[in-house]
Amino acid sequence: MMQIFVPKGDGGTLAVRVSAEESVGALKRRVRGLDHGDVYLSFAGRPLADDARLGDCGVGSFCSLGFGVRVCGGGGDGGATGAESRDCYLNMYAEKKPDKVDPNEIKLAKFTNCAMTSEPLKPPCVIDFLGNIYNKEAVVHALLTKSMPKRLGYIKGLKDLIPVHFTSIPGVDSNGENSGSKFQCPVTGLEVNGKFKFVALRKCGHVLSARALKEVSSASCAVCYAPFAEVDKIPLNGSEEEVSILRERMEAEKAMIQEKKHKKVKNGKVDRTEKIAGDVAKVQAEEGRKLEKSSLQTGKRKGESSPDLEVAEVATVVRPKGSDLVSVTKKYKASDKLPENATKAVYASIFTSSSKGTFKETYSCRSLPLGRN
Repeated sequence: MMQIFVPKGDGGTLAVRVSAEESVGALKRRVRGLDHGDVYLSFAGRPLADDARLGDCGVGSFCSLGFGVRVCGGGGDGGATGAESRDCYLNMYAEKKPDKVDPNEIKLAKFTNCAMTSEPLKPPCVIDFLGNIYNKEAVVHALLTKSMPKRLGYIKGLKDLIPVHFTSIPGVDSNGENSGSKFQCPVTGLEVNGKFKFVALRKCGHVLSARALKEVSSASCAVCYAPFAEVDKIPLNGSEEEVSILRERMEAEKAMIQEKKHKKVKNGKVDRTEKIAGDVAKVQAEEGRKLEKSSLQTGKRKGESSPDLEVAEVATVVRPKGSDLVSVTKKYKASDKLPENATKAVYASIFTSSSKGTFKETYSCRSLPLGRN
């Protein structure tokens, strides 16, 4: 015989002396409240069959049994309900709903991470004309390696970016790897975490909260006192409407710059032509003075010439840089101007093939004129 603990129907526990050979069904009939057909006993989390013996189920002395009630129908028990069909079950899982992302987390990520690499922001930082914030090092690396994403194709160089100056939160390392808020408004102390609207001033680059600009209501920066206009305010990570306005403004500025550059090139060509003409006249006058001075030094008057000057004089006009003028040189034979103690035939043979008639072909070699080499 052994003693076990059996739950009663009213919620209490009863100590019962049983033998290992006694069946579970006999035990249920002995305990009031457990003799119902829908009630079952369990041990160690496993339901016990009514015809099973307690000893075979592993029940020993001082063991506690549990009980449960069988519920018919309702699903989950292997049964089926006629109110639902298989199509209803499949349609319930046919379309998977996308996971919802906290909008506050999205705003925080935009204000604390680089818009290109998604890395934590570290000074120095820059923004584009649409209000997106970047790490300057990452943008410069992308420009040098020509790996700029297509969505940022409007960034051609550093001229398309604006350096900005964030104010660090006291006690927070702005160069750390933490992804939380690191910066604040220098006037109001509001954190740059996406909950408040912030504006960058284009001329000085300081980042202030919209509340600070509204409270101060000044035409100069509250940090460096640099003057600014309304168009110099660039909202950081603005709404779709604000980004659309900034995009139109950016495209208009680029078109204006291209138009000015086109006019400057067109006017520059006319001015350059006039400048080249003036330079040519100046060079010609300078060359005339040099020739006149040279003739005076050789004892000749202006307008006279010597045989040596006729050979050496070259009518060359110095071409200014960028002009289309071509040097005009007077041609002469090499034999017309001989070095001192030089023979005309020997000196001329260095440059010309005037003696090709003296070459003859022999039995063992063919003499090739210089002109055929």
